[in-house]
Amino acid sequence: MIDRLFAERLIDKLSQFTEYNINIMDEDGIIIASRMKERIGTFHEVAFQLMKGDEDSRVVTKEDSEKGVRCGVNMVIHANKRKEGVLGLSGDPREIMPVAKIVKMSVELMLEYESYKYESLRKYNLKEQLIHLILYSDDFVREDLTKYIVALNLEEDMVRVPILIQCKNTTVNSEKLRQLLEENKSFCRQDFIDITREGFLIVFKSIDCPIDYIMQDYKYMIAEYLAPFLQYIRKEEIQTRIYIGPLQNDIMYYGQAYNYCMWMQKNIRKDGSFYFYDYAVRYLESMATPTESHTLFLMLKQKLGKKFTDNYLEMMGALIENEYNLNKASDWLHIHKNTLVYRLDKIRESLNMNPLSSNSDRELMECFYYYLLRK
Repeated sequence: MIDRLFAERLIDKLSQFTEYNINIMDEDGIIIASRMKERIGTFHEVAFQLMKGDEDSRVVTKEDSEKGVRCGVNMVIHANKRKEGVLGLSGDPREIMPVAKIVKMSVELMLEYESYKYESLRKYNLKEQLIHLILYSDDFVREDLTKYIVALNLEEDMVRVPILIQCKNTTVNSEKLRQLLEENKSFCRQDFIDITREGFLIVFKSIDCPIDYIMQDYKYMIAEYLAPFLQYIRKEEIQTRIYIGPLQNDIMYYGQAYNYCMWMQKNIRKDGSFYFYDYAVRYLESMATPTESHTLFLMLKQKLGKKFTDNYLEMMGALIENEYNLNKASDWLHIHKNTLVYRLDKIRESLNMNPLSSNSDRELMECFYYYLLRK
């Protein structure tokens, strides 16, 4: 996505050639750069809808502006076939549409040029080349990776885990954050790190631990490694989301492990640290096609009705979030435990299932929950 500092530079340059107000919004619909400085940091509803929907542009008419939305043109900014943000120009749509198209094209060309410079400048680093091959190439063979492993003197079958870090609402340069991770005493030559095209930090962290203890110890090892970094971002009040993928000892599967991290980034919309193994069932359930899900659950959804499904989503969401601990789930919902038990009993009676005592019931009920959530 578009970096805030880059967006500010764009606005400064574009402002030399037009008097129209220009806004640039990020993936969450937040204005990150504008000629009207007081609007920076505010939410832009139309931009949010464009980023989450299928439209590429939206015209806001005078009639819409009377409802509290500024009159103008909003267009999705694309680079390398990805949505990078939204460009907004304020004014009469009939008057500013040609200008908006030219500005959009200029922004996209500047983004592509920056991306080209970014890729060109980074080719000198072998570890960065290796990561680029792992993350973005679809046609490599093992020999392509092995030559980098040999050149870098890396252990090919070393167990490593991908750590994807997304930092939001920060003016701290990504390279500064990367440096913090590289200078950590737990960072070793078997580890490699880079900055993704989206601006996320990606670390392939080696886990040197006997196999008998690896599953119980690797979370502690990652926590120890990230501790100084987390201390820094808390001090700087940086919003951070950390996604830890599955353990891997075959470099051919590192790319898929990274994709699991990206799946979490798209599906877990809150700050914190998240481990893929805790969401593996949810991931597998998400792979079911809409037709398969309909076949399993459409009848239940239709016959049980909206009142039931609304209660079901709230109850199951609380239980899943709190690992089926009733005390924590009731606190999470801000209701008495007895109220939660009563509402859960209604669900159990209707479905003849008990997620608290039967693993198979729990798995099926979670599948139904994610089906409803996707709808």
